[in-house]
Amino acid sequence: MFKIYWTGATGEACSQDEELLTRALDIVKQQRDAGHSFVTMVAEDPRHVGKPGVDSVVDGKTPDGQDYEWSKTGRAGKPRKHDKPLARKDQ
Repeated sequence: MFKIYWTGATGEACSQDEELLTRALDIVKQQRDAGHSFVTMVAEDPRHVGKPGVDSVVDGKTPDGQDYEWSKTGRAGKPRKHDKPLARKDQ
């Protein structure tokens, strides 16, 4: 299920439901082409299995045995030991 939201010409909130992704994307394009603002689309895929992301960490390990070191405070901080250095354009 996909839900498309947009702001109408007089500022009212509008929405429309669509089952197919391709049709939902067409509706988004139509609303934007019509000049509506704040056009967005959200989805709740009923065929999705499991929770998004890592769903369990036990003793610092993911279910497949990988180390899990992610933290919100560290995601923009200093590089970690497994980070690959970025190539510089001028080198």
